[in-house]
Amino acid sequence: MSALLVAALAALVVGSFGAAVWAKRRRPRSARAVAGDLPGRVARAARALVATEVWVPATAVGAPSGAVGVEAALIAGNAEKALAAAEAVVAAAPEAAAPRLWLAWALCANSEPGAAMVQLETARTLTGAADLARDPLALYVEARATHLAFERATGSSALGPVPPLITPGDLAIVTLAGAKGGAAWLSGAEEAQVSPEEVSAAMAQHRAATATGLAMALDALEQAPGFADAGYLAARLAVKAGALREARALFAACTAHITGRPDADSFARDVADLADPSGAVAAALQPPKPPVAPTAKRSRSLKVL
Repeated sequence: MSALLVAALAALVVGSFGAAVWAKRRRPRSARAVAGDLPGRVARAARALVATEVWVPATAVGAPSGAVGVEAALIAGNAEKALAAAEAVVAAAPEAAAPRLWLAWALCANSEPGAAMVQLETARTLTGAADLARDPLALYVEARATHLAFERATGSSALGPVPPLITPGDLAIVTLAGAKGGAAWLSGAEEAQVSPEEVSAAMAQHRAATATGLAMALDALEQAPGFADAGYLAARLAVKAGALREARALFAACTAHITGRPDADSFARDVADLADPSGAVAAALQPPKPPVAPTAKRSRSLKVL
């Protein structure tokens, strides 16, 4: 099974039904070519992260008042409290762009990537796209929200804000190759026939989505080389892109910095799954549960969603 998984991770594919839904829901903000230097960038990011002190967004220059409270709630694993705190930050400065980035981060932690993208677009309107293109938090949150939306549309909607490294959508290609029933998870049909052309299109869409998210996460690391959250996201996406050696190096580089960061628990899970993927594969082979409705309590005075 491990050998099969390594081969699958080298060319991860999602079913064409889910990929088509994602493509219809989100039009790319700009075309981004799949760069051949991504593995090299991952390797360089790993070396820089080892040599750099951790970068804490809440204490960075330009962080809004109240950001410390949002980040503390994220680190504590209290997504609802983080969302309430982020909404309060926006309410205190509704015309400022920076609070919107924190609200978008909190929305990702509450499994609401679509709403997070709305906040990022609002921030661009308030400050300009060029400014956010250099903001490490904006780059990280956009990479996370974009890829989370993709994963939710391809069969991972019930797996939380940081889905496992290996999802039902990732493994759909294994059964799709058998021609019968391969897309049942995604289509709801008892049997589904998928043409080679549809499989090829799904592969291309997955590679493009993964490369886009990975490139943005690496952009964030270039702006803030000690940003462990961005390093972790880039490591996850590098696995899905098939750059396993570079991904392992980046996971190792994150280890010293990730303690006390918002995604420390999922990081430990992913490190264990990378070492022994058998449990993750078994879980991914189970039909997904119905999506869980968000439970976060939102401010009645601030209508941001």
